Amino acid sequence: MYSAPITRTNPTAFIVLIDQSGSMAEKVVFAGQSMPKSRAVALVAGSFIDELLHRARREEGTRDYYDLAVLGYGGRGVHNLLTSDNGGWDRPSRLAVKRPAAKSHLSQERVLPSGRTVVVATEHDDWIAERAEGATPMCGALTEALRMVERWCGKHPRSYPPTVINITDGEVSDGTPRRVLELAGSIRGTGTEDGNTLLINIHLVGSDGAEAVLFPTDEEQLPENRYARLLWDASSELPFRAGARGIGFNCDFASLAAAMNIGSVNSVMV
Repeated sequence: MYSAPITRTNPTAFIVLIDQSGSMAEKVVFAGQSMPKSRAVALVAGSFIDELLHRARREEGTRDYYDLAVLGYGGRGVHNLLTSDNGGWDRPSRLAVKRPAAKSHLSQERVLPSGRTVVVATEHDDWIAERAEGATPMCGALTEALRMVERWCGKHPRSYPPTVINITDGEVSDGTPRRVLELAGSIRGTGTEDGNTLLINIHLVGSDGAEAVLFPTDEEQLPENRYARLLWDASSELPFRAGARGIGFNCDFASLAAAMNIGSVNSVMV
């Protein structure tokens, strides 16, 4: 289980769900700059897309090892944040020739093997338009993700199963905790011959700056918080990290980037 090679014939799939509610306008510090959470998430998600494209690049071109969808949910409901016309999905070969013209430049500190800290200027494609407005229709986003993975798994029964990454900073506004668990359970209940769909929930830190908990192995590692426990129950056990659950709570944006990277390193591309 969870060992199928990723090929162009049998690709895998990623769906990224991004909370774009009004609370995402809160300012945070990311890469040494003050910016809204919505922009920081857009930058991290854009870097994730760039990383997937890098992994798919070969001498002869970009191979379609993945299907990818990025959905935003907020005051405008649930909407596709990329430019797909294929049932919500995009593929690396299409994205590689449709890179956005807009770029972002960041200066980030990195520690060299010698221990010396240097400032490195990086350029990122602006794949995701930042937005922060309205409520948090997470149930709508989970419902759309469920529809997409059900159809995808039906078309790719021998593939490595899909991974759904839900990024949020607040509680759901369009349903009850019970409904969240029902939808999450239905998503985790889909899958291929190689295993069930993986659902990872990443909760972003608030202004209190509480300690981050990333991929805990025990529910007691989470704070005494009903929303933390809800996301624990909604998340998958991770086959590639023994005993760990696919939840991050009170994550800063470095932790978010790490979680997305870990969650996408699953199998071998051939």
